[in-house]
Amino acid sequence: MRIPVYLAVAQWVLLLALGLLVVVMYRQLGRVLGRATPADLGPAVGTAAAGFAYARAGDKSVHHLTPGNGQAALVAFVDPTCPSCEQLVTALGTADQAGELAGLRVLLLMSDPPRYLQISQAFRTCRLEIGQAVARSDLDAYNASATPLLVAIDHAGVVRAAGPAAQLADVRAYIQASLVPRPDVTLSVVPGPDRKR
Repeated sequence: MRIPVYLAVAQWVLLLALGLLVVVMYRQLGRVLGRATPADLGPAVGTAAAGFAYARAGDKSVHHLTPGNGQAALVAFVDPTCPSCEQLVTALGTADQAGELAGLRVLLLMSDPPRYLQISQAFRTCRLEIGQAVARSDLDAYNASATPLLVAIDHAGVVRAAGPAAQLADVRAYIQASLVPRPDVTLSVVPGPDRKR
């Protein structure tokens, strides 16, 4: 008995589609299992932090983060679907309630749509500023290929610490890193011509 041509063609098309599906699944699995290691996350310490635009989650208005404007900052790359991110947001909230974030600009930056905020209790009750990245290139500039990622930026716009964080102790270490003392201005009194040394 001979198989009709259309069935043979359909069989090959299905095999090809199945093969393509297997390739796609392996790529997705590689993204999940092959996440960046902590050493690969975040911008290099000591480099200038990049500025970027973000849409505020509450009203979708576009704002800018401009490092080096004289204010230290903590930027947390988080997503509401990430359990470790929930822990980080909770730790940041605890630090905020204790007054430990005074003098810092704190921004939670996510790539998920704002409607995902309802998924997580920590994100729903968070009082800190939450924004969504406007451009993927901004996430790439911070090497934010996995979440959670916390970046400490000092008043001069220099990255002082970057990496994964979730616990309150981690948050406190990043706060200290971003609040490095400003270089002291040394004032010297120079005697005038009529003053004696």
